[in-house]
Amino acid sequence: MLIDRKTLRPLSSVARDAKATSPELVGKWENELGSIMTIVQFDGENFSGSYESAVSSDGQYATGPLSGTLAGDAIAFTVNWDTAYASVTGWSGLLLGNGNQVCMYTLWNLSSTPEKEDDFWQSIQAGADLFVQT
Repeated sequence: MLIDRKTLRPLSSVARDAKATSPELVGKWENELGSIMTIVQFDGENFSGSYESAVSSDGQYATGPLSGTLAGDAIAFTVNWDTAYASVTGWSGLLLGNGNQVCMYTLWNLSSTPEKEDDFWQSIQAGADLFVQT
């Protein structure tokens, strides 16, 4: 996934230039770590699907149901990792484009149930992901 981030602009401004219609989110999206988000339903505002993380605390692929929403270029979605990981992740970001590629640039927070009460301070992690539609 080779993207020149300097060429990315909010998708609505790229779409206006190309006279495109609303974005098509249905399909597979991959981030820089190889995790795959599959969106199977999108009604123009809300979407759902599944997420397969290539990174997890036990080194195995983790899969969970995904649900999200889109408002203009702003996008947000969550994944419930269920009882296996006792955690949820939420992403919030923007749809971006460069005329050739549509991307999601997001910040994420992973909240997990601490194993011990004294570990609550390390039960929230944060990072960023760039997803590209494949």
